Amino acid sequence: MSAVELRSEIELFLGQVKDESFLKAIHSMLNTYISEKVEDPIVGYEVDGTPIFASALGDELDKEVEAARQGKHISVEELEKRSKEWMGRTK
Repeated sequence: MSAVELRSEIELFLGQVKDESFLKAIHSMLNTYISEKVEDPIVGYEVDGTPIFASALGDELDKEVEAARQGKHISVEELEKRSKEWMGRTK
């Protein structure tokens, strides 16, 4: 069976599947396979579902490391203070 025939048959099979959990499993499997095959894999997702690619994450982390080296950071005490303020807003 050729790749074209396989794709066509897979589409037909998927069109008949009603089980959402099975479809999610197939989707996850295909997503993992595709992600591993691309040069810039997806390494995570934003809250809204937007993919985060390895290259973008690497660039962002490089900037954060450089900022820390330049002293652009907060102390643990300041972080705890801010955290308490954030948590106070959720009550």
